Amino acid sequence: MRKFTSMLIGLAVSGASGLALAAENLDGASLYDQYCATCHADPQDVRTPNREALASYTANSLYSALTDGIMQAQAAALTNAQKIALSEHLTGSRMQADSVAGLSRCEQPMPHLELSLDSNWNGWGNGLSNERYQSSQGTAISATNIDQLELAWVMGLDNSTVARAQPTVVNNTMFMGTPSGSVYAMDVASGCAYWSIDVPGEVRAAITVAFSQSLDRYLAVIAENSNHIFVVDANTGESLWDTEVDDNPYARSTGSPVVYDDRIFVPVSSIEVGAAGRPDHHCCTFRGNMAAYDLNSGAKLWHTYIMDEPELVGQNSAGNPVYAPSGAPIWQAPSIDPTRNLVYAGSGQNYSRPASDTSDSVIAFDMDTGEMKWVYQTTSEDQFVMGCRPDGAHPNCPDPGPDLDIGAPIVTTTLSNGQEIVVAGTKGAEIFGLDPTRDGEVLWRTRVGRGGALGGVHWGMSFHGDVVYVPVSDRSGITDEGEPRQPGLHAIDMKTGEVLWYAPVPERCAGERGCMDAYSAPITLTDDLVLSGSLSGYLFAHDPETGALLWEYNTVRDYDTINGVQASGGSLDATGPVISGDYMIVNTGYATFGQMPGNAVLVFKLNN
Repeated sequence: MRKFTSMLIGLAVSGASGLALAAENLDGASLYDQYCATCHADPQDVRTPNREALASYTANSLYSALTDGIMQAQAAALTNAQKIALSEHLTGSRMQADSVAGLSRCEQPMPHLELSLDSNWNGWGNGLSNERYQSSQGTAISATNIDQLELAWVMGLDNSTVARAQPTVVNNTMFMGTPSGSVYAMDVASGCAYWSIDVPGEVRAAITVAFSQSLDRYLAVIAENSNHIFVVDANTGESLWDTEVDDNPYARSTGSPVVYDDRIFVPVSSIEVGAAGRPDHHCCTFRGNMAAYDLNSGAKLWHTYIMDEPELVGQNSAGNPVYAPSGAPIWQAPSIDPTRNLVYAGSGQNYSRPASDTSDSVIAFDMDTGEMKWVYQTTSEDQFVMGCRPDGAHPNCPDPGPDLDIGAPIVTTTLSNGQEIVVAGTKGAEIFGLDPTRDGEVLWRTRVGRGGALGGVHWGMSFHGDVVYVPVSDRSGITDEGEPRQPGLHAIDMKTGEVLWYAPVPERCAGERGCMDAYSAPITLTDDLVLSGSLSGYLFAHDPETGALLWEYNTVRDYDTINGVQASGGSLDATGPVISGDYMIVNTGYATFGQMPGNAVLVFKLNN
């Protein structure tokens, strides 16, 4: 939510004349029937929440989706007052103004931000290749003492039903964005704030901290949801520069920027997949892209679109123009390959046809120029937008594809046998081992489930040594037929592609609305633990050698918070645990896709 929520509410109630209000339809039930029921009364897409599921959201979170989120295009004809009336009707709750931040100010100075400390967890993947691994030198938490973790403090995210901004920790300072656009630097031990700033919209990407030699400053790189990058002094929050990456109105920043050698690499995704769910939407104009910026000055170094500019290719059945190629967003953090001077990213599906050969693909960009050096496409001819139906009845989706994008970061490493490898996981539940020395030639290809729109590999894998650990959701989806469900954790030998073991997700749901037993969230690895969050709200620890279940914690409960915001736990999705020293930080709650809402950031400490 924006900081001016309370002002908007006030304007809707008292800022318009009585005559204007009398003429305006503010009946939430009829607004739902007119603008929402077509998709939500009987959803054809597993990602579309039904009417009952919408009641689990807060009015503020629905209002945000209608105003500047995934439903922005569908609500374009609504006035602000109508959006509020609709949100309140669907949720049965009133809109709330953002509460005054209740975090206490730190009395002690911020510690020196030493970036070489083993205990740091910096950015999304804690490494250039998104390893999501923390060594025993960086944490004391282990299989022998994980049951001694105690909840140290909890922060509530105001007016939210999702907790999807993964924290960064550098020398016990935690950097984190929020759905309201507040960004904090906090003491991980107490939760006090060293500084806080506000940016215009939600920050859902992990913040990256880097040191600038030329500026002699530690910098925090922040990706704001509307596709703006903000670079601030990490010690004070002072703004240094900001820029819009892609001026397409549907462009968004969901993947975390990565910094290497004084350059920021920024992936760009999109919400046009939702806008195209409207039959009258002129589909489509967004095309996936990556940009690089100078860390110190903000100068754009290169900007690469992964397909040609869309052109008019015809009309849909509703008589509206169709533009192609389009789509193929980059949802996740890129990975860096310094040896070959490459940046790797995975793309999503096309939004219109003809499809491009860069959708659902692993793409290697030249780090200096942005040139696409090689592309490996995992699924061809994959076109999909919200509203697609298997019968092809939607005007913008007459021939729907399976929607099997690469949503998790690409990983790359050198194996013990000397083989260099790039590994990608798809929502189609396939894992690909590619040879970067041969322009992405396939080394092996392994299926680990049936896949689907919300199946397969969703948010992130982890690896160490020769083994990659793969969480699989396998929720119902478009590709349900012919393959058994395999929700759970898979360990794969990257030398051969062989599955070393499979641990089914522990079943903890008992019919609760939104509760699902599936591993959709990214996982986190230590020397003797694989930490996996389930859509049931449980966090599980598995043995990396065998997959055996070692520990579990149910996050679905109400919490007292340090900032006075009511908080509860829900589905674990979109972010994974952050491990740093004696601390483990877990975001809980993800109401999107009909899952369990929540708005809590849990900070655990080892009791030793």
